[in-house]
Amino acid sequence: MRLYIYTLICLNLISVNAHAAKKPGWVKERPNDPSYYIGIGRSDKTQSEYKYVTQARNYALREMSSEIKVLVASNSILTQFENNYELKEEFESKVQTSVTQTLEGYEVETWEDKKEYWVMMRLSKDKYELNRRMSLNKDKKLAATYYYSANKSKENGNIFEALNFYVKAIRTISNHLEEDLTYKSIDGDINLGIDLMKGVQDAFNKVDLRPEHDLYSIKFSQQMQYPISVTVTLNNDEDDLKPLPNFPIEFEFTKGDGVLTASSNTNHNGVATCSINRLISKRRLQEVTGKFQLSSLFKNDDECFKLLKLFFPAEIIPKAIIAIEVAKSKAYIISEENVFGEVTKYGLFTNMIKSSLSDNFFTFTTDIEDAEFVVKLVSDFVAGEEKKGNGYSVYIVYGGFNISVINAQNQVEIFSDGVSSVKGMLPGGFEHALKNCREKSYSYFEKFVLSKLEQVDM
Repeated sequence: MRLYIYTLICLNLISVNAHAAKKPGWVKERPNDPSYYIGIGRSDKTQSEYKYVTQARNYALREMSSEIKVLVASNSILTQFENNYELKEEFESKVQTSVTQTLEGYEVETWEDKKEYWVMMRLSKDKYELNRRMSLNKDKKLAATYYYSANKSKENGNIFEALNFYVKAIRTISNHLEEDLTYKSIDGDINLGIDLMKGVQDAFNKVDLRPEHDLYSIKFSQQMQYPISVTVTLNNDEDDLKPLPNFPIEFEFTKGDGVLTASSNTNHNGVATCSINRLISKRRLQEVTGKFQLSSLFKNDDECFKLLKLFFPAEIIPKAIIAIEVAKSKAYIISEENVFGEVTKYGLFTNMIKSSLSDNFFTFTTDIEDAEFVVKLVSDFVAGEEKKGNGYSVYIVYGGFNISVINAQNQVEIFSDGVSSVKGMLPGGFEHALKNCREKSYSYFEKFVLSKLEQVDM
């Protein structure tokens, strides 16, 4: 009797396991239910359990979300990208990603055997639409709260606080770029896309940056502490400029090069200061730009960085340009210019190089005893061959130059560079080819030699 009962229990267990192992219909054939979004994922059990389960679920989730058709409202943020295909494509991809990330309330079924793991997810279309509307309305309400707070801060003259509220509002609507972002309140209707853009622009329009001096004259040195500053004021409707304290400003070389303190908040007088700690470029005219520090609101690796940059384009960021004039060293030039066998001290090419050096590095003197540096320039232009074609001739001139800079105090050569393989070619005679060769030689000087001179400690 006991053996009979034991056998019966075993047969029942085998029957149950066989039934559990049987493939469900959705594994054999994809179901078609117009009331649901459906996604099915499969993975082989060749990895760890965590990996194959996660992989199958991700496949199913991705497939289910791809069934959800994103309808773009006519007044959504996305419609503003119609003329920029790359930006439009990128933000449409973000919209699809946000759909996947915000799905909730879906049902899950699984099946597996020794080799495979299957997942089916399905989500009621009515439930999805209800959740979507609830999420949209919730986020629009929160974004509108930030928007009105930003406007209030702006009216009170707290621009930085206003900008932070605008950023919070933009983050809040970042998952609804395809939606109609119109929000209705007792204060009237606002479009949380367009009006946020206008709000940011209006906030920056109220900010004025002015350098303490339009031009700073600095004696070149690689070790220095030279302060420069900008004053930031708030321009209200009465054209009354008021200092704007605690406003973040960043400084950078936009012409020339050097090392400076990168950022500073304005003090109670609205003044932000930075120091030029080192000049790298020897160029006579350089430029430092002070502007609102955008990274104080968001970083480059921010998840919403590209969307935020859309609301904060470079052209609306307040800035001030500070001209830097570097006091140049005195130099004496010794030149030898050989043109077709005739040597002159000051030919056309020499004058071109001297003019460029004068613009960028040196004040030239006619008294070698008064010079800090001696510039030696040797150039050579040689007539080549005449290549005859069908009814015309092309003339060739070969040229090159060498330039060196010598410290006048100790006679040590601190720089030397040049080129010897320049070829000028033009029809009409050797003079035309000479002009072409001279221009190419000068172009080489500007492109390659000037940048090297900037690195020399002079």
